[in-house]
Amino acid sequence: MSALPIRPTDQIVVGLGFLLLIVIGLLCARRSQTDEGYFLAGRSMPGWAVGFSMMATIVSSMTFLALPAFAFGESNWRNCLAHFTYIPAIVIAIFLFIPFYRRSRVSSAYEYLERRFGLWARLYAAASFVLFQFFRTGIVLYAVSLAIQSMLQLEADSLPWIICIAGAIVSIYTIVGGLQAVIWTDVFQGIALIVGGFICFPIIVMQLPGGFGQLLQVAVEDDKFNLGSTELTLSGKTVWAYLLAEFVLFMQLLGTDQTNVQRYAAAKSDKAATRAAAFGCLLAIPTWTCFLFVGTCLYVFVKVVPDTGLEGLTADEVFPRFILTQVPAGLAGFMLTGLFASAMSTLDSSINAVAATVTIDFYKRLWGKQRDSRHYALVGKMISLLFSIAMISTACAIYYTRSSETLDDLQRTLLSIFSGGLLGLFLLGFLTLRVDGRAALMATIVTAFSIGGWLWVDSAVADRFFPFWNVQMPDKLWVGTLANTLLFALAYGVSWIVVNRHDRPLNGLTIWTTTKQHPATEE
Repeated sequence: MSALPIRPTDQIVVGLGFLLLIVIGLLCARRSQTDEGYFLAGRSMPGWAVGFSMMATIVSSMTFLALPAFAFGESNWRNCLAHFTYIPAIVIAIFLFIPFYRRSRVSSAYEYLERRFGLWARLYAAASFVLFQFFRTGIVLYAVSLAIQSMLQLEADSLPWIICIAGAIVSIYTIVGGLQAVIWTDVFQGIALIVGGFICFPIIVMQLPGGFGQLLQVAVEDDKFNLGSTELTLSGKTVWAYLLAEFVLFMQLLGTDQTNVQRYAAAKSDKAATRAAAFGCLLAIPTWTCFLFVGTCLYVFVKVVPDTGLEGLTADEVFPRFILTQVPAGLAGFMLTGLFASAMSTLDSSINAVAATVTIDFYKRLWGKQRDSRHYALVGKMISLLFSIAMISTACAIYYTRSSETLDDLQRTLLSIFSGGLLGLFLLGFLTLRVDGRAALMATIVTAFSIGGWLWVDSAVADRFFPFWNVQMPDKLWVGTLANTLLFALAYGVSWIVVNRHDRPLNGLTIWTTTKQHPATEE
């Protein structure tokens, strides 16, 4: 095993970064003794801090690691345009999702579904969210652990140990400090993430004989800015598939994901929540583009500059090794802090959101009614601990079973699969009057079985028996788009056939039955 190459100065910077996160967690611990304090930060956070947190959570280490690898490899910039669909998704969130959640003062996104369609919808959506987070957090933890292994030049079989240690570190301050600690640490993590990306450009350009002009020339000649295929087909990862898949993904994250709904509720006012969403969008899109460009710069750097030590590495390993070997001491430590922090911003958010979902939508709703707020906070901390263990286990499982897909593709595919038309279900509630719980349930069941059938036909087992079907199937990127469209259309169609039985009032539950803003939340 090679000697650990992290320089002392970098070790100090990284150590100070970790120390700051722990201190923030401890300072927030006293304000996280109740369920509202632990899960919603007392509904008192400023909009700019919530916006930083939203950006850091949605960007995550999947941007710090996966996007440079994406652009460095054969994928190039094929998902660049798709990131701009975050703009219309944010606009919809500001005018649709945020007002609904703020008005109803829910603690969980899935409380709304019970009011609109019944208990089954709440439990189904909550279970889908928790299941997806098992995989998402595992992917993110695996990605950052893989980077650590590459930078430390450790043997391949050391990765499970790195996963366990990294998972334990991020779990500690999250369990102790609650959502308030998550948001304030996200502010630091977001700054480190953004600055870390921009540090790379001058370092690479100064080492190229032809400077920035050569960088662009080589990248254009090798088609590294290729935005992907514009072919009108459902097979393959085309520009259209990425555009629709990413838009649906953003809509789902902003409208149905507990990590964002918690932040809407944590903002101190309606205006603060709106500003947070807009500010997060303004930060996220340039950050995504920046890290795609980092990957392109690394490609040119490895091709043009001799003896960089990056030759022969996989796409996932190049950027972490570049940080360690090419970035000056101190600055490299700051970038390493950004790398670790970007992963933590996703992991801590997911841990707290899952704890809130399980506590509120399952424990409090089904078994632990009429308990005091401190009891629910304690249950939330216990669930955070259990989920942290599950997160570490999932990351280890990915290590043993990972396919050739990039981590970014893997995350997007899993979200599409486990969503099961969840966005369509929420939109049915927000936008329609006709659809009741029965029509929604029938459509949800059909959609879930359709997704299962799709995945089976697309599997290696089905390919041996029905190769023609497998060839005709659309790319899995289309799963989320088609599933949500199917669920919405099917439920609305069934509502015209089955007699409606609205056994609950719709006041304040749809855009057609909404009253004025709730009081005492405007600035």
